[in-house]
Amino acid sequence: MILMPLPAVGVLVVVDSANWPIREMWPVFPVLAVVAGLMMRPSVRLSGDELLIRYPIGSQRLRRSDVASAHFNYFGLVVQLRNGATAFAFLAPKPTSTELSSGGRPEPGSASYEITRWASEG
Repeated sequence: MILMPLPAVGVLVVVDSANWPIREMWPVFPVLAVVAGLMMRPSVRLSGDELLIRYPIGSQRLRRSDVASAHFNYFGLVVQLRNGATAFAFLAPKPTSTELSSGGRPEPGSASYEITRWASEG
């Protein structure tokens, strides 16, 4: 919902700023862009029986019984499902993680470690 006024404000500021009093309100545009960016932030959440992956537009819910494991690649978090399919999340490992640099095992506290442990417990 917050994204709908963003293009309209941008067009008004750029195109019609000489004839309309919006030119005094140009700071609204960057503030609205920051708020929209924060609301679109991708995330991954675990609940008792479900993994929720939020994308910039939309989300995906995965049942615990469907998730086999998770690991990071250079593009984000890859969730391996039991039926052989994969789900992708725009998520980066911790800066101190060795998962990407040396192919090390995920450490406790890492998103991939926690998702894999969560899936194996259920």
